[in-house]
Amino acid sequence: MGRQTASGTVRGWFVRSVSARATLAAAALFMSVSCAGAGATQGGSGSSCAALLDYEGRTYLGHGLHPDDEGDGDGVRAGRRLGTGSVPGCDDTPNEGDQQATSKPVTVYAIEGVDPVHAVTLDYPTGGTLYIEQASKKTLPELRKLIEAQELDDAATT
Repeated sequence: MGRQTASGTVRGWFVRSVSARATLAAAALFMSVSCAGAGATQGGSGSSCAALLDYEGRTYLGHGLHPDDEGDGDGVRAGRRLGTGSVPGCDDTPNEGDQQATSKPVTVYAIEGVDPVHAVTLDYPTGGTLYIEQASKKTLPELRKLIEAQELDDAATT
C-alpha cells in the first residue's frame, strides 16, 4: 500500500510539474507574439504609422527590403525613374497639439524585373524601401522570384 502511495505521489508531482511548464511556455509564447506585433511599421521606435506611398492613384505599402547599395541590400535594384509620389504625413505623437501631418514628395523608381503596377521603390538616400501596391495580387515571395529572375538575365547578358 505504501508503494502505491509513493508511486501516486511521484506521478502527481510529475503531472503538476509538466502542467506548470506547459503554462509557463504558453505564457512566454503569448508575450513574444504580443510584443512582436508592436512597432511592425516602418520608422523609428514608437512609430505607429504604416509605410505608405501614393503614386499615380495607387497606394503602396512599404516592406523591409532595400535596393542594392554596395552589396548591403536584398538584391532589389532601383531601375528607371518613374516620377514623383508622396509619402503621407504621420501624426502618431500624442500631446503635439493639432498640428496637421503633411505629405512629403519623393522620387519613385521602377524595380528591375517588376511591373510598377505591382511594386516600386524610392530613391535610396531618402528611403529605399520596396513598396507593394495594396491591390496587387503579387506577394512578396513572388516579387522576390521576379527580381531574382531579372538578376539572372542581367548576369547572362554581361
